[in-house]
Amino acid sequence: MGLGLEVAYWIIVFLITAVLLFMDIYSLILFSDLLMDHLNPVELCDKVNFLIYPEFGIHFFLTLLLFLGGHWFVGLLNTPLIAFHIQKYVRNEHLLDNTRVFRIAAQVQRYYELKMGFFLLTFVTYLYCFIRAMLSAPKS
Repeated sequence: MGLGLEVAYWIIVFLITAVLLFMDIYSLILFSDLLMDHLNPVELCDKVNFLIYPEFGIHFFLTLLLFLGGHWFVGLLNTPLIAFHIQKYVRNEHLLDNTRVFRIAAQVQRYYELKMGFFLLTFVTYLYCFIRAMLSAPKS
């Protein structure tokens, strides 16, 4: 992969991770609004469930992009979360149910906090890779 192409590659990876990070932060804000009684359970479930399939797809695409780019270590770091998403989908536990959202709110909120931490860590890692690619690019 050429250096200019590698810089563009890391920009794309960086931006995709920023989108995933934004989606998780938005979900955490929604849960906070639910607990503060600014949002009812039906609205929360509609908004969070709307983001679940795009988030799964975007994260799978990002991992595939990392593997296709030859960045095996970083791609392997993403596979446990992909496997967890697949497990939740197979068990039909990926969507929130508005009748029991208050019982599982703390658990789901913790899940989104951990996922946000993971995406924040990968965000910084991809930023480092992007900066490294920029510094190694030929100067004209």
